[in-house]
Amino acid sequence: MWIGELVMKEELKKVKLKLGLKLNVKQLLVGSSLLILLCSCASTNPVTGEEETHYPLIDTRLKMHKYKDNIQWQLFVKNNPRTEYCSVHFVWEDILPLYRPSGDGEYRWVYQVNKNKKSWK
Repeated sequence: MWIGELVMKEELKKVKLKLGLKLNVKQLLVGSSLLILLCSCASTNPVTGEEETHYPLIDTRLKMHKYKDNIQWQLFVKNNPRTEYCSVHFVWEDILPLYRPSGDGEYRWVYQVNKNKKSWK
């Protein structure tokens, strides 16, 4: 076993004694491992240690995409899609803004997202 597991095992035993729980050691280890994984999965830059920000975008097919740049505040050249890397689908995608009417008679920007043709995945 590695040192982290031993420390977690001791801490879980203390919690178990305090709460009076009768849980299996295997269940506790699985739970603690899952907790460690979920808490430590931050997207950070290894050089500076800063967390990366990914901006969400919902396309015309109601699929969620996340990009490093805030696409909704970018300027687009007319009929020329912008290519960005999607951190949800892990592929390069072409983003094309469309000015369409919404259900209440007003117009708003919506975004059509397609996989880039040069994307290898």
